[in-house]
Amino acid sequence: MAMLAMIAGLLELRTIDSRSDAMRVATWHMLVMATVWVCFLVALVLSISPELAGSTVRLAVVTIAVLGFLLMAVGGWLGGRLVYEFGIAVKYRG
Repeated sequence: MAMLAMIAGLLELRTIDSRSDAMRVATWHMLVMATVWVCFLVALVLSISPELAGSTVRLAVVTIAVLGFLLMAVGGWLGGRLVYEFGIAVKYRG
């Protein structure tokens, strides 16, 4: 599902003026959410690797997942700014 959201975001990115504040926020949103995706992917790989067992790996998985969750909150806030502050991806009824 994240890949579909990334594709939709990239399509929407083309509609933003490259010199605007909205583009700056969109770029940060994109970077943060891509980092979230990587965090959760690493946590998944570490948690299902049978050769990597032990309390240290479990602690790393939890730490990476918590970091991903916190970053996802930041990315969500940035995405909210794009919609509510800049009106990105909003269809106005006129």
